[in-house]
Amino acid sequence: MPQLSDLDHHLPAPLAEAVAPVARLAQFKAGQTVMGHQDETSDVFVILEGTLRIELLSQNGREITLSDAGPGALVGEFAALDDQPRSATVMATTKASLARIPGAAFREAALAHPESAEWLTRRLVRILRQLNERIFELNALAVRSRLHCELLRFCLDTGFEGNEATITPSPTHAELANRIGTHREAVTRELRYLAEQGITSSTGRKLIVCDIARLAEIVRAAAGDVELIQRANQAGIGRGTA
Repeated sequence: MPQLSDLDHHLPAPLAEAVAPVARLAQFKAGQTVMGHQDETSDVFVILEGTLRIELLSQNGREITLSDAGPGALVGEFAALDDQPRSATVMATTKASLARIPGAAFREAALAHPESAEWLTRRLVRILRQLNERIFELNALAVRSRLHCELLRFCLDTGFEGNEATITPSPTHAELANRIGTHREAVTRELRYLAEQGITSSTGRKLIVCDIARLAEIVRAAAGDVELIQRANQAGIGRGTA
């Protein structure tokens, strides 16, 4: 059972020590909303167990998935830092245990110590880099290439062995479509093509990327040496590692 003492593993020591007295354990069921878009709340959450999905919902009901977050991740810090309404909806995709920290206490503690402030700054810069990457993909790449990028991102985020990665549970075709700004049918067509090429296969709730190196080269050919490819190179995937 996750404990608030686990904060020491996820936050810089000065920050964990400062917020521990005011942190509270919060439990959420799969499908339960942690925070809603435009909510005027400012609590910050550290994921101790489980996964959350960060998303936006358009007026016509279309879901736009921004990212998923797992143990150790931080959510809700934007509102704590700028006193503005929530910028996205966050929902539990599995049973989740979170440390809930009042926004004002988090901001004061994060900015009070150089180590904590640097950690938070680096985290925010990483988010900006990821958003820049997504903006590039949405505006410069075709749907097929955007899916290739997302699959490679899954491989890097979930881990791989040799030249193969197993994504489990496999995201549905609709969930993949929400991530790359398209419709389910387009994802289904491209996954069928990738399977025919021997790059992916599916079994039950598992999506297997059988040839990560080849997938990385396809992404490189379409997008160039973008940050995603640099990550792949650093992980030992693709010709950039030679």
